Amino acid sequence: MLPVKKVICLIGSLMLMASLLLACASTTGTPNAAGQGQESANKEAGQGNKEAATRLFKDAKGREVTIPAAPQRAVVHYYAAEAISLGVKPVATNWINASLILSKDQLQGIEDIGGEGVNPNVEKVLSLSPDLIIVPDFLEQTSLDALSKVAPTVAVSYTDDIFTRMKTMGDVLGKSKEAEAWITRYKAKAQQKREQLKPYIKEGETASAFVFFQDKLLYVYGNQRLSSTLYDALGFSRPEKVAALFKDKPTLLWQSISNEALPDYAGDRIFLVMLDNNENAKKGAEELMNSPVWRNLPAVKNGKAYVVGNKWSFYDPVTLDWLLDEMPKLMMK
Repeated sequence: MLPVKKVICLIGSLMLMASLLLACASTTGTPNAAGQGQESANKEAGQGNKEAATRLFKDAKGREVTIPAAPQRAVVHYYAAEAISLGVKPVATNWINASLILSKDQLQGIEDIGGEGVNPNVEKVLSLSPDLIIVPDFLEQTSLDALSKVAPTVAVSYTDDIFTRMKTMGDVLGKSKEAEAWITRYKAKAQQKREQLKPYIKEGETASAFVFFQDKLLYVYGNQRLSSTLYDALGFSRPEKVAALFKDKPTLLWQSISNEALPDYAGDRIFLVMLDNNENAKKGAEELMNSPVWRNLPAVKNGKAYVVGNKWSFYDPVTLDWLLDEMPKLMMK
């Protein structure tokens, strides 16, 4: 039989070991409170970052679209010039349109998504893994629906004036400051050109712009396109008939008139856009210029009628900046 003292010591040792085992088990089985707090904080921060990385945008179709706050791979259909002017190089655009406006250097590295008609090639877009798609609001609904399944797709109004369009594009692309900067530069340049023209332009001098399309009909420009440079930038007045025609149609791009009615809409200076890439349009313009209606216009007799090329018909920031240089050059000859 063991002595009493040894028995007591043995019992004490066993109790001590049991206590140690229980403590270890408790520590291993229950997560540290500080660790729990850190994990929770990380989850909340991650959720916050995710929410900050996207935002809702109401597009020209009235749809609320969740878009990235800072897109990195934007496909920009029809609005490549706007994106480039904001310092954004799109992943892709429709070359058939963009190549008429942008240089080869500006288009380098940008994929072509041209499809049928106004619609892009959806399969090509899908292969590029965009995080944002921007399209004009005239795109067919079936195409818009298909693109929306690829990435967040925003429809931008095609009839907005250039300043509104640049602000919208800046908002969508996360480049609002750049949009405001472009507008400021453009307005400053327009004022400079207006001052240069003062010795050549009489007070209250009127101007109007016209174009023939493939239907061989004559159209007078409204408040945009070439008219934007004439009226808003350089300060010409509209002929009364032109002003009345578009008074209740501020977003209408153009309106057809008969060749015989041209004298009623012609200003002291007139611009006729010759769409040299379309035979019907070209033929219509040539027939007009060979007619007495054209030859008897005061602007033609005074050497203030200008026949210009296809490039003058576009309405984008690159073209409008270019027109601020080219239009005054013609008038100061």
